Amino acid sequence: MLCVQQGQSVKELEIVHKVPDIVSLRKEDVEVAGEILEQAFAEDPLNVYTAPDPSRRRSLFRWLFTRLVRMADTTYTTAEQIRGVALWVAPQSGEVVEGDVDDLEQMERIFGPEAYQRFSRAFDYFEDRHRQHMQGPHWYLQLLGVAPRWQGQGFGTALMAPALRQADRQGFPCYLETFVAANVPFYQRHGFQVVAAGEEPRSHIPFWSMRREPR
Repeated sequence: MLCVQQGQSVKELEIVHKVPDIVSLRKEDVEVAGEILEQAFAEDPLNVYTAPDPSRRRSLFRWLFTRLVRMADTTYTTAEQIRGVALWVAPQSGEVVEGDVDDLEQMERIFGPEAYQRFSRAFDYFEDRHRQHMQGPHWYLQLLGVAPRWQGQGFGTALMAPALRQADRQGFPCYLETFVAANVPFYQRHGFQVVAAGEEPRSHIPFWSMRREPR
């Protein structure tokens, strides 16, 4: 679930130098971060498949993204004004987080049976692919989103940088999945390589699973 990052022109590369400092997200900015992510993923294939109606989709995914931001252990954003957000899952031993069951039950109530089933089936499929390709400790780029008006100006690159540097220092690989073909070259420029590509069987959502080795 990653927003589109188009190829950068020379002019855009110059803009990278003007990107604000990247900082850890403050607790008081969780709601704003959730809203930014909802805007960034407004037309994401998985989100559209889950909730075809735009108004309902905005409401559901604003709630979900806010929840994910609140639960995340590593979240970066731009200093001063929040223009984008990167959510990372750091290497850790266990996959089960306390409260997961309650969160799923709440999500099912909010999404409703049909939307919840659509989302959960596709999500489970991509989680299986994740486990298949990343069996050891690794960094997982769960979400990278930049507000539409700020896309293509180097914010995505800047938001990824702190965790990529840390992964390199620690010697851990990184993983992500994207459902947008235009994202693939962007991530390749940052060291990610496609390890699997195809379509989710039920939804026919295209996907690219990508892995980055430490440098």
